[in-house]
Amino acid sequence: MDPVALLQKQFVGKSQKDQEALLALLERAGAALYRAWAENEADPERKAALLAAAEREEANAAVLES
Repeated sequence: MDPVALLQKQFVGKSQKDQEALLALLERAGAALYRAWAENEADPERKAALLAAAEREEANAAVLES
């Protein structure tokens, strides 16, 4: 199955509040992955980009949780 379709199925039938909570959780999981990758990144520019991406994911989660 298409990965996007698989993820979309997780939102079907949920209220908007529950969808936002799920997406916030996924955003925070994404942020954790970006940070883990950054820990092992030797290239300083790429490391900075990964950490910036993590911050954006956290910001997205905060919007959904507010």
